[in-house]
Amino acid sequence: MSTCVDHVPRVLVLGSSGFIGSRVVASLAGSGGAQVVALSRKPVARLRNNNATIATADISVPGSLIPFLRDTDVVIHAASYVGSDPRLAYAINEAGAAHVVEQCREAGVARLIYVSTCSVYGSGPHRGILESEVDYQPASVASASRAVAEQLVLGYGGEVVRPNLVFGAGDRWFVPGLLKLMNVAGGWPGDGSALVSLIGVEALGRLLSGLALAPPQPGQAFHAAYPEPVPVSVLLQSVARVCGVEYPRFLGDDERAGSALRAAGFSGHQIDLVTKDHWYSSERLWRISGREPETFRSALGEFASSYEASR
Repeated sequence: MSTCVDHVPRVLVLGSSGFIGSRVVASLAGSGGAQVVALSRKPVARLRNNNATIATADISVPGSLIPFLRDTDVVIHAASYVGSDPRLAYAINEAGAAHVVEQCREAGVARLIYVSTCSVYGSGPHRGILESEVDYQPASVASASRAVAEQLVLGYGGEVVRPNLVFGAGDRWFVPGLLKLMNVAGGWPGDGSALVSLIGVEALGRLLSGLALAPPQPGQAFHAAYPEPVPVSVLLQSVARVCGVEYPRFLGDDERAGSALRAAGFSGHQIDLVTKDHWYSSERLWRISGREPETFRSALGEFASSYEASR
């Protein structure tokens, strides 16, 4: 990377039309501190409002990124598959990451940041753990393939960012999943005392853009969450109020609820994520990204506006 004081870094964002990638583009472009190239298989017109250069390519196709990597300082890889199809998980997460690393090496781009997930650790309980304290024990096809992607990126000397549970406008998984879980179970498994790591997608975009503009952290992994864990009972109160549903009764260890959830397609890992402690130390990323730490309570307005519009 150039050491010229006036050098404005060129940042290529992969998966730029996605839930997280679009927020990274907006934060980088809004900062004025980077030239942003927003790359996606299916670019969306709204990214033009962020003064980003829009490009089309597919990470699963070898060599497709090369035309866009010239003079690039940082690549943020936010293009991942989160479903259950093992073929797509391999093609996008594993082979895709391998293609990204290979092309970065070929083009001489040393800085690569990969957006992963705390689910590479598998089911907890996890209580305030550091990034180096838990081994990979993924419990799903998608998480296993993202663990492979992580190892490829870290082996290249890249950086990995692991959010846990992410909320915000455009969320198709987290809050919709909570609502479905409550409906299927007829309440909430457990007693609501579990502590979980959360982050709003806008805050996550700011953290990632801050990391990209900070000095390189080769071979490092970071948790991305509000530093203060959130009790599930507080989360559910917010969901019930914003989504206009009744606050659920707590079912304790009622096995009938577990059976109903499994019959509805929820995995044991998915249930554990929101009924057992899953919170992670995240202070390092806030500090390195140069961002003032936020809390879920400070983001309640963002949380509300994210879901009220879709009611």
